[in-house]
Amino acid sequence: MAIVAIVFAWFQLRDRAADEDSAAAAECVSGPSTLYVTAEPDIAPHVQAAADRYNATKPKVRDHCAQVVVTAQPSAAVVAAFTNGKPWDQKLGPQPVLWIPDSTRSIESMRVPGLIEGAPAPIAVSPIVLAVPDQLRGALEQAKATWADLPRLQQGSLNEVGLSGWGGLRMALPPGDASLAAAVAVGSAVSGAEPLSEQAAQSGQAVAAISGLAAEAPEAPDTAAALGIIAGAPQSATVHAVATTEQQAKTQAGLAVFRPSGAAPVADHPAALMSGPWVDKTQNLIGGLFADYLRAPEQAQAFTAAGFTTAPAAAPAPPRAALDKVRATLANPVLGVQSTVLVDVSSSMSSTDGSMTRLANVIAALNSTMTVMPPDFGLGLWTYGKNLDGTTPYKIQVPTAPLGDDQRTELTTALGAVKTSDVRADQAYPTLIAAYKNAVSGYAAGRTNSVLLITDGPEDDSTVTGAKLAADLAAAIDHTHPVRVDIIVIGGQGTQTLKSISDQTGGTYTRLPTSDDLTFASAVVHSLTNP
Repeated sequence: MAIVAIVFAWFQLRDRAADEDSAAAAECVSGPSTLYVTAEPDIAPHVQAAADRYNATKPKVRDHCAQVVVTAQPSAAVVAAFTNGKPWDQKLGPQPVLWIPDSTRSIESMRVPGLIEGAPAPIAVSPIVLAVPDQLRGALEQAKATWADLPRLQQGSLNEVGLSGWGGLRMALPPGDASLAAAVAVGSAVSGAEPLSEQAAQSGQAVAAISGLAAEAPEAPDTAAALGIIAGAPQSATVHAVATTEQQAKTQAGLAVFRPSGAAPVADHPAALMSGPWVDKTQNLIGGLFADYLRAPEQAQAFTAAGFTTAPAAAPAPPRAALDKVRATLANPVLGVQSTVLVDVSSSMSSTDGSMTRLANVIAALNSTMTVMPPDFGLGLWTYGKNLDGTTPYKIQVPTAPLGDDQRTELTTALGAVKTSDVRADQAYPTLIAAYKNAVSGYAAGRTNSVLLITDGPEDDSTVTGAKLAADLAAAIDHTHPVRVDIIVIGGQGTQTLKSISDQTGGTYTRLPTSDDLTFASAVVHSLTNP
C-alpha cells in the first residue's frame, strides 16, 4: 500500500507541474521577445501586413510572448552597415535578426563567415525586366532583343529595331539591385557563364559589354525617377528604359514590360536569419518560425495578390567577387582594350617549341585571341628584330584600329605572312619606345590602351641601354593618356628594366618556359582582352 501511495503522489506532482508549466507559458513568465525584421522597401509593406496577422495570433515561443517589428531599409544600406567594420548604424533601425533583402545578390554581397545562417530561401519573387514605353516594347520584341544586344543599342541607335528618331536605347542605371542584375545578365550573355563567375566578370568581353551599357547612361537618381521620365514623353524622353522588378513596373501607368531573351534574373527576396551577439536563441527561433509563416500558403496568396510570384528559387547568384567586379565596371566603365602587339621575329623565334616553332605558337595564340575580341576592341601588329625596315628595327604590319571585318582580315593576312629573320640579335628597346609613343599619340578615349611585347629574349644590341629606355619611357608618359605595357617572355631571361617598365605602367610581366601550352595562350588573351 505504501508503494501505491507513493506512485499515486508522484503522478499528482507530475500533472501539477505540467499544469503549472502550461500556465506559465500562457502567461509568458519570461516576458516578451521581439523579432526585429529589416526588409527591402518594395516588399516591406507586405511583410508588415503579414507581421500584423502573425502578431494577432498572440504567438508564444518557449515561455516568451513573441512580437514581430518590421523596418524598411534599402538592401544596399544594410549590406554597407554589416560590412564596413563599424558599429551598427542606429539610423537604420534595430539591428535585424531576420533580413529580407531585394535578392540573393545582396546576400552574396554580404557573405561574411558566420553572419548569415544557411542558404536563405525566397519568400516572394519578381522577375527583373525593362520598363519601357509600349512602342519600344513592341520593337524590341519584334527584334527578339537579348541582354547581349543592350550595350550595342545603348551605344548605337534604335533605328536598328525600326524606331527612327528615338536615338539610342537611353537605358538608365540608377543605383540598386535591378541595375546590378541587368549588368550581370549582360555579362553572362556575352561570356556564356551562368552564373557569372569572377573570371568571366573580369574578361574583356564582359567588361566591354557592361561598360557599353554604363558609359554615358542617362542620369536618374533612382528607379522611381527614371520611371517617371520614361512615362513623360516616350520618344523624346531622356530615358527610354530602366531595369526594375516586374511587380514595380506593372504599377506604373503608361509603361510596358520587356524581358530580354537569355538569362532571367529575379528579385527573390530571401529571408536570411542573422547570427551575431545581438541575437539570442529565442529570437533566432522566432525568426525561423516567422520565415516559415511568410512562406505558408495564406501569405503566399497575399504576396501574389500584390504582384509577386511564388516561382521556384532563382538560379545561383554570382559570387561576391564577380558582383564586386560588375559594380566596379558600372562605376568606371572601360569600353574595351586597344592594343599594339610587338612580335619578336629574330632568328631565335624559329626554335622548335613543342610541335611548332615559337613564332608559330605566337601567331596561333594571336589568331585565337582575335576570335574572342569584340569588334570595338582595337588591335595592331608590329614585328621587330634588327633592320626589318631599312635601318629601322621594326615594321608596322597593321596599324592599330578597331577590329571590324577589314581589320581582322588584314591582321589574319599579316600574321600568316610573318617570318623570322636571319639575325639573332634584336632591338627591342627602341621598338618599345617607338610603339609606346605611337600609342600615346593614337590614344583611344574610354578604353584601356596598351602595348604588348612578346619576346624570347630580349637580345638587344642597340645603343639604347636599359637606363636610357627607362628614362625615355618616363619622359613619354602622359598621365592624361595612360598606356599600359605588358611583357611576355618565352624561354628567355627577360630584363629587370622591362619588368620595371611594366610595373610602372600598370602592366603585367610574365616569364614562361614555353609557348607550347595553355598558360602562354592565356597570358596573350589576358593582355589583349582585360581592361
